Amino acid sequence: MKVQVWRSGGLLGRRVEWDVVIDEQPDPDQWYLLIAELPWHEHIITIPVPDRYTYEIRCDPHEVVIPEQELVGPWRELVDRVREANKRPRPSESPEQAGPAEPVDAEEPVEAERPADPKDCSTAAD
Repeated sequence: MKVQVWRSGGLLGRRVEWDVVIDEQPDPDQWYLLIAELPWHEHIITIPVPDRYTYEIRCDPHEVVIPEQELVGPWRELVDRVREANKRPRPSESPEQAGPAEPVDAEEPVEAERPADPKDCSTAAD
């Protein structure tokens, strides 16, 4: 079974994905228990708040969209566990093959490089 989590929104509006194959985890029984206890059909849909994240969680046949401010309790636990599992190498990968430990969307904003002199910027009219 595979769990997928997408996070979108925030100040930059980026979309990031994390996923985990439960049977490849050291504690698959705990994963299955957590997923079985999630209130998949009880979650109330609310309007997202500007500049906040929205989480889409899919574990077939279930799917839910949760605004950041409502990502609490078992939902937060699931998202945190999926993100943490993405930091560990998968069974078929060595640490060298696993790639970066954290997805490209690191929690800290990425600053764009700025030229030292505004004259260094090229424009479409040039």
